Amino acid sequence: MAGNPFKDQDNSDLFADDPFRDSSINSALQNGNSARHLIDDDSDAVPLHPVRRSEDEGGFFSGMGRVGFGSAYSPIGAGADAKDDGSDQTTRNAYSNNSKLADGDRSYLKPSGNYPADSREAELRQREEALEARERELLAREAHVQSMASGVRPALNFPPLYPVMYHSIDIEVPIGDRRTVRTIFYLWLALEALLVFNCVACLVVMISGGKDLSNTGATFGSSFVYLFTISAGSFFLWYRPVYNAYMKDSSMFFYLFFVFNGFHILFDAYMAVGVPSAGSAGMIIMLQSLSSGKKAAGVLCGISFSLWALHFLASLFMYRKVRKHYSARGHTFAEAKQQAYAGFAQSGAGQAAVSTAAGAYIRSNTGNF
Repeated sequence: MAGNPFKDQDNSDLFADDPFRDSSINSALQNGNSARHLIDDDSDAVPLHPVRRSEDEGGFFSGMGRVGFGSAYSPIGAGADAKDDGSDQTTRNAYSNNSKLADGDRSYLKPSGNYPADSREAELRQREEALEARERELLAREAHVQSMASGVRPALNFPPLYPVMYHSIDIEVPIGDRRTVRTIFYLWLALEALLVFNCVACLVVMISGGKDLSNTGATFGSSFVYLFTISAGSFFLWYRPVYNAYMKDSSMFFYLFFVFNGFHILFDAYMAVGVPSAGSAGMIIMLQSLSSGKKAAGVLCGISFSLWALHFLASLFMYRKVRKHYSARGHTFAEAKQQAYAGFAQSGAGQAAVSTAAGAYIRSNTGNF
């Protein structure tokens, strides 16, 4: 087979053998009227594309691999060069249909807009919808409670095993104060667990019976009593008052919390010290157990001492936080006394006392006449 007549003999000039550079054609192109006619009348013109050096060296069949069998013929280099230039939209579409994996073609990587949303965004959207639904539920429950008649409360729900009162931070406490009240409630629950652990540690100390330990029976007995007295007293004397204080924005309940929670903070410090016969497995009992060689009792007392110290610090922190809230709200001691007098007068005991005093006064004045 004869060589390719269109193949360049000298690679220095790609268009050295271009037949369109004939002198007759160049003279026709230099004619002004003919040039204008050729330039203006381009309805039947076929766009020419530059031939790549690699395809030029490979000959006519070098571009056959880029065109699928049965497809229309496209000029050599039309697919890639026209796509890069962006001037011939029709050629670019034809090329993309024939070869989706052509060099530089990344259309198959672009999302069409019909794919599902990213999994992380979908998860965040679901969480947001769940939180909004939860908030709507809480607002509805709060509105239901507020719409009830005065003096009417929902069903009792606390404590769980033997409910004697209604307790719901998410409904009765304002939204901005729920975190503070819930933290104090967790501190109260931690106190209950700490009292149980302290009682167990005192029991181990009593059973171990070290020579440097004395009155271990009294220590255990006191710790057992604390399980009931301190539990009930802490709930009704400082937790329930701070719950009512935030719920009703009452100065009187804030003062009750300040007084009795202050005693509770001192009680935490007292239990951390671990005075013998005082019902505490604190630092002193820990040292006595270790000096007697009772390692198990010493370890339990050391844990008890650490927990009492942590509870002391946490209670002190929350005490100061409630104090700042009290000052920011503008409550005063005079307001607390006024609320205490009004509450006592409205209570059954106050009304009975007023009735008794009024009857005694009337009888005394009647007897004078």
